[in-house]
Amino acid sequence: MGPNLKNNSFTKKDILNSFKLIKKSKNITLLTHFRPDGDGISACAALEDILLRLNKNVETIYPTKPEFKFKRSSKNSFINQHKQKPDLLIALDTANYERLYYPKVLENTPLINIDHHISNQLNGTYNFVPQKTSSTCEILFELIKEWNIKLINKYTAECLLSGILYDSNIFQTQSTYASTLRVSAELMELGADLYKLKTELISNKDPKIVSLWGKLLSNIKITESGQAVWAKITQEDLKKENLTISSLIGFNNFLSQIADVEYTLLFYETESGQTKVSLRSKTKDVNKLAAKFGGGGHKNASGILSDEPINSLIKKITSLL
Repeated sequence: MGPNLKNNSFTKKDILNSFKLIKKSKNITLLTHFRPDGDGISACAALEDILLRLNKNVETIYPTKPEFKFKRSSKNSFINQHKQKPDLLIALDTANYERLYYPKVLENTPLINIDHHISNQLNGTYNFVPQKTSSTCEILFELIKEWNIKLINKYTAECLLSGILYDSNIFQTQSTYASTLRVSAELMELGADLYKLKTELISNKDPKIVSLWGKLLSNIKITESGQAVWAKITQEDLKKENLTISSLIGFNNFLSQIADVEYTLLFYETESGQTKVSLRSKTKDVNKLAAKFGGGGHKNASGILSDEPINSLIKKITSLL
């Protein structure tokens, strides 16, 4: 087994049995979290391609519409509804049932859970949630290697490397490990173009988005402790610029890199009126902080979605920092 699959609660037998389950299933439904990101979307796209070549009926269910358009995504996807009666569910990059499309009619369907969040609470037939991994795409690659490495073609290699680059912020987060670089090198050898994929992620910014980021940076606030900086943006702000929430993707990662503080936070309003918080840290555990407000994620990168108005939530969270 690869380094990410060793010393975990699952065994080589689990890995092989999970593939047996896939091979005997005809209708397979892929699931990922609401507001799906580059890792979840890429993992679904890679697995869909493989399953289609194995002559499976495959659908991908997003609980909500993706906020950003990725070049490689599932070809047969639906929003918050499934079209087939699945023999098997595969959940990718999702930590809990609340973030997943999971109606009662699917509850007794076998489930394979593939994820890298330390807060994962899904209880699948097989659970592959190893510690110290950059992304779900990294774990998925290690699993496919054990199933059958020949299943990975150039397209699936590009999907998997794209997800790794997205979640590791192009190898700049603390969740970038030696194994992440080894997996990425293997994917390059299988046909993935690192330079092309990296350029897609960082060079596809509308000038209006660059201008918005500049305004956000010029209005950041610093907590009394000096340990955290934060930015706020409302739906009114976005409408003035004729932009959507997708224009904020990557901003907090960028802020975390350039600000010499422990914490960076981005507060923003969703179209439905909820408040979303993106939290980043250098060394402290922001997952614990996010959990206090019903959120979660990783030690150094977590999120919160709350019904509380943006200004009162800002006051509560920043006071704890």
